[in-house]
Amino acid sequence: MNNPNGRFPDGLEIGGLLLCKTPAEFVEQRDAYYLNQANQQVLSVENSFMRDNDPRMRKFNDQRTQVTIGRSV
Repeated sequence: MNNPNGRFPDGLEIGGLLLCKTPAEFVEQRDAYYLNQANQQVLSVENSFMRDNDPRMRKFNDQRTQVTIGRSV
C-alpha cells in the first residue's frame, strides 16, 4: 500500500487516493479561517436583509411592550 517509489514517499496511496500527514497547527489555522469566512457570510446576508428595512413596515420591531393583568401600583 505504501508507495516508496512515487512522488510522495511518506504518503499512503490506495486506489489513486493519497493520504498525507498534516500538522495540527495547520488544521487549527484552516478551521479558524473557514469559520471566519462563514461568519462573514452570515453577517453579509443579515446586513443585506436589514438594508431593505422600511420604517412603515419593519422586519423586526425593536420596540418593547409590556402587558400586565390586574392593577398596576
